Amino acid sequence: MPAIKTRNTDSEPKPEDKERLLDIFERLIPLIDGISDSIRFAMLLGIGLALWIFSWMFLLHDYSLTTAGIITGLSAIPALILSRFWWALEELKGLPDIVSDMMGDAKEEVRETLQEFHNGDIKKAGFIDSAKSLFSIRSLLSEADDLLGSYISMSTLINPLWLILGVFSLLAITLLVIVALILLLLAVF
Repeated sequence: MPAIKTRNTDSEPKPEDKERLLDIFERLIPLIDGISDSIRFAMLLGIGLALWIFSWMFLLHDYSLTTAGIITGLSAIPALILSRFWWALEELKGLPDIVSDMMGDAKEEVRETLQEFHNGDIKKAGFIDSAKSLFSIRSLLSEADDLLGSYISMSTLINPLWLILGVFSLLAITLLVIVALILLLLAVF
C-alpha cells in the first residue's frame, strides 16, 4: 500500500508571531472600542432626532400619521446604516476570542483524527460514537458559524459602498441635529 502524503499539521505559530499579533490586538482593540462608542452615540442621537421630528410633525403640528411616519422613517435611515457599522465593530472586538476558541478545539480534534488515521487505529463507529461525533461536529460548525458571521458583518467595514454610505450617514445625522434645533426653536417660539 502506498504511503499517504499529508500536509504538515504541526504548523504551530512561532512565539514571536504570537507576540506580534497580541501587540497588534492590544493597540487595535482600544481604537475599535472608541470608534464603536462614537458610532453608537451618533446612532442613538439619530434615532432620538427622528423621534423628535415625528413628535413635532404629528403631535405639535397635526400632520397626518402617514406623512409623519414616512418622514421619520427616512430620517431614521442614517441611524440604521450606522447601526450596521456599530454591529460590525462590536463583532470585530470579539473576533480574537472566537478565532482562538475555534483554533484550539479544531486543532486538537484534527490532530487526533489524523494520528489515528495514519496509525490505522480508525475503528468502526457505533451508534453512540457517531452521536458523540455529531455533537463535536455541531460545536465546531457553530464556532465556524460565529466566525462566518463576523466575516459577513466585517464586510461592512471593507466595502467601499458601505463606507461611503457611512460617511453620508454621519453627515445626515449632523443635518438632523441642525433640523431638530430649528424645529425646537419653532416649537418654543
